[in-house]
Amino acid sequence: MKKILFYTIMVTLGIAFYACEDEWKGEQYQKYVSFVRSGYTETYLNSNTTDGIIHYKIPVEVSGSTTNERQVTVQVELDADTLVAHNRTMFYTRDDLFFRLLGEEYYSFPNGTTVTIPAGKDVGYLNVDFRVNDLDLVEKYILPLKISSTSEYVPSPKNHYKKTLMRIIPFNYFSGTYSAGAGTITAEGDATPTSKATRDMRVVSDSVVFFYAGLCEEDARDRATYKVRAKFNADNTLSFTADSAKIEFTPVPGKCTWNIKEEMDPLQPYLMIRTVTMELQYSYKDVSNPSYTVKYTLKGSYTLERRRNTQIPEEDQQEIFEW
Repeated sequence: MKKILFYTIMVTLGIAFYACEDEWKGEQYQKYVSFVRSGYTETYLNSNTTDGIIHYKIPVEVSGSTTNERQVTVQVELDADTLVAHNRTMFYTRDDLFFRLLGEEYYSFPNGTTVTIPAGKDVGYLNVDFRVNDLDLVEKYILPLKISSTSEYVPSPKNHYKKTLMRIIPFNYFSGTYSAGAGTITAEGDATPTSKATRDMRVVSDSVVFFYAGLCEEDARDRATYKVRAKFNADNTLSFTADSAKIEFTPVPGKCTWNIKEEMDPLQPYLMIRTVTMELQYSYKDVSNPSYTVKYTLKGSYTLERRRNTQIPEEDQQEIFEW
């Protein structure tokens, strides 16, 4: 009797085991279609192109635990309403900080806004061509997109997976967030120096970036008044153009230079460490209060370090801050 009971239990366990094995062969989750990078996402665009066009691919995926066996046609469209809601949630009444809708003149879809995910594949790509060389980055721009329909499965209902708010951030060899602590700033009549920890340099053209003079904050309402363009000249000097004459921006002749140092990472020899150093000395006026202007002097250096993967072509190195 005990043997019969033992064999019965073993057979039952065996059937359960094989049933569990077969269960893993099937789909464990409902398949949805979504953007690989959904919600708000910072999109770095390498502006170092020969034709001025940045070719970018937006991945769209089918989720699930098994391989997609159907050809899926996905329709994508502009989603300005979500951008409006995002701005209100993030900035409330600070409309000067709102993300701006990227104008149609700055991008195009060479193959239309339909994405095909082939059978046997889980990802398809939406091609976008960006032309952002003359985009004024005093403002922040977003290309908002959503999945409007699919031929198979359904757009993901979870969170914002079927939407993407692409924050457009062009970069070149000289742009990025510089370490600025070595640049001391002193007010006229005050010997106590101060500084800023970092300073962003944003793209204007291949050899030109812009920054905000002295102590101007990145989110100041009057930040455009303190916009200064820096040109990296071939003789390793820097030349400047201030957008507003009000701040009386004055560089010290012969004291503003730049240099680049490149070396390979000793632990990851395929990574090149590229360090850009700007030596700066200039004065400007803070005109935030027209009744009480203050003259400041900055002296010191700004430094930017990047790690470039030498195994990847330059034009493909979009996610520069993920190297």
